[in-house]
Amino acid sequence: MQVVRLHDPSRRPASWTDVIRPGQFAAFAKSQATGVACDAGGQPFADDAASTCLFFDSIHDARAWCEEAVQRQPSLRFDIFDAEGRVHPPLLTVLHPGRAATLDTSPPQMRRRRMMAWSLMGAGVPLVIYSYVEFREREIILTAFVGINMIIVAGRLLWMNLAIRETERVRAARLVEASRAPRHTP
Repeated sequence: MQVVRLHDPSRRPASWTDVIRPGQFAAFAKSQATGVACDAGGQPFADDAASTCLFFDSIHDARAWCEEAVQRQPSLRFDIFDAEGRVHPPLLTVLHPGRAATLDTSPPQMRRRRMMAWSLMGAGVPLVIYSYVEFREREIILTAFVGINMIIVAGRLLWMNLAIRETERVRAARLVEASRAPRHTP
């Protein structure tokens, strides 16, 4: 493991993305509660110039170290990226097992969004139908407006689940590829 400043003007090249080598992985720590970037011990950075990340030579080393760190400090969350940096979503998000259900990608969150979407759809469609059947001048405007918006929100929630599922599929394939890669030797 190596601690690297994200931007170090005295280093050539200055950016961490130019320092990381193919086959290495970068872990970024942040507070699970606030989302604020912090060091591996959970202390927030004084300023952006002090921001750091951790480099690992294998995904297995990165996962093991981060899992150990979140056991010591349950409020931490680590996002692990490959050498391409933050171009893609993190390969892994490591957080305390007790907080895993708070991730947007967790099955309980996906199920909650799906239930909300179908409930909104079930309530929105009858409102639109009522508006169409009960054709009166002003009385239908509110029910049609509310019904149509409920259907739109339901569609967005279902689309969000679909997008998350696809992103997770791609992430899982990238993780398998990274796990199979030979260990990086400095």
